Amino acid sequence: MSESVLIGPTPPTRTELREMQELLASIHGDPFEAERRLERRVAEIVSRPHAVLFASLGTAVEASLEALAASSGAEIVAPALAPIALAAAAHRVGSRILYADIDPRTMNLTGLEAEARLSPKTRVLVGCANHGQPAGLGELAALASRNEIPMLEIVAGGLGGQLGRDPVGRFGRIAVVSLGERDSTIGSGGAVCVTNDDSLAHALRLGRNLGALDPRNAWERIGGVPRVERVGLDARLGVLPASLGAVRLSRFDETCEELERVFHAYLRRLALHPDLVLPAPCADGTVRWSHFAVRLGERYGRDDRDSIIQGMLRHDLAATAPLVALPLEPAFAHFHSIGDFPCAERAADRLIALPFSTRLSERDIDLISQTLQVLIERQSIMRA
Repeated sequence: MSESVLIGPTPPTRTELREMQELLASIHGDPFEAERRLERRVAEIVSRPHAVLFASLGTAVEASLEALAASSGAEIVAPALAPIALAAAAHRVGSRILYADIDPRTMNLTGLEAEARLSPKTRVLVGCANHGQPAGLGELAALASRNEIPMLEIVAGGLGGQLGRDPVGRFGRIAVVSLGERDSTIGSGGAVCVTNDDSLAHALRLGRNLGALDPRNAWERIGGVPRVERVGLDARLGVLPASLGAVRLSRFDETCEELERVFHAYLRRLALHPDLVLPAPCADGTVRWSHFAVRLGERYGRDDRDSIIQGMLRHDLAATAPLVALPLEPAFAHFHSIGDFPCAERAADRLIALPFSTRLSERDIDLISQTLQVLIERQSIMRA
């Protein structure tokens, strides 16, 4: 069995370690060159002029909300099924999320559901490309434009995908592209905020750098002593993960092609299973899948899903429950109860993300698929 099937993050290969070493040797002691290269590559993929690298998805979302003036009591409209980092960041900046239910097929927010939550107090509309699925982002961007509300796009997977002629990452006033192990095909850590707006890019850099001028510019402007213009985050990604990200993004197209192979191999093996709902294609776009996430059939519940995941883990197969219904999590469930977001709840309770890596062989995929099917059958017998 290949190492990528085992539990835990995907470590750098020997080739990647060698390329990281070569990159670090080539930057001649400049601690920010790896960061710049990573930012430039993400900006190139999404066709936007500004990219700002953060240490995590949470800090990137937090800085984005502050840059968009969605703090201190502001209301934002967001999907009930989204990364936990969104709810945590909104709580930290003091904004209130008005959640909306999702489309049961795409698991993304629709314009119709979002519009029903808009009010004069709404300051930001949030759209998420869950697992890389971009469906709905275009109509959310149009809704935000009609109501003169900025849209924050969270790309939790899907970098390199397209909706119509536009790449994923171009729909929000700010788009946050996660590079973390749980959210992307890169797995280096960190997240990149991309935007077309010069002033927002400046605000994001201040927000990342403890509210000070960028040190690399401060060296030239004021003798190396940065001036603190506002309260900000200490949210720079370290040089080693930035180097790993830059190395992996240098072969991004090749990685996408390999993951497409893995995705279709899973489809061939699981397509006819009666108790599984497989990822839905995007009718008017190209999806760059970051996960292979299946849903159990309607007759299964959260306990069944958890039991199956535990069985996968006992076989050293890195299955996970990738998303939660945010308004029902204990930390955030102050205003909602079970049944308020039925589509998001049913999806979250039945989702299973299977191992998804370029290092998976056909034999690995066979083993994972067979193990999953055996565990589903066993759970079905236990329910009888």
